[in-house]
Amino acid sequence: MFTQAYSPEQSAFGQLENGRDVLILYVKEFKDKIRAVNQAGLSNYTYDWFATEHQDAYVLQIVYTDDLHIAIRFNTQHFKLIAQLMEPKDVILTFIPLSELMENAQKNSYNFLEFGDVLTFSQLTFSVPTPQYQN
Repeated sequence: MFTQAYSPEQSAFGQLENGRDVLILYVKEFKDKIRAVNQAGLSNYTYDWFATEHQDAYVLQIVYTDDLHIAIRFNTQHFKLIAQLMEPKDVILTFIPLSELMENAQKNSYNFLEFGDVLTFSQLTFSVPTPQYQN
């Protein structure tokens, strides 16, 4: 299986209004995929973890029912993010830089981030990956 995976450029941790912990990932390359999923109204997905061929990174692959997929690559500098996913977490995936979202919140005196197009995943958990991913 060959999949193009992209790494997060920025990340943040927070808490949703319902008290659940959330991991926010900014991956600019997913702009078109995020919009495609939202425009199609897709909500059913499965996910799996893979190790890269050299086992120097992990890939989280999310597949929607119509075979649209997103692959997020976690390199060694991202392993702290994976550690956060040892316990189930909600994940928000955005193509807008988190620094821009924070700037807008400060400018408007908000104590929250205002998102547009995002994908949300409920209760994702890291699991021992299989070395089937090829980059």
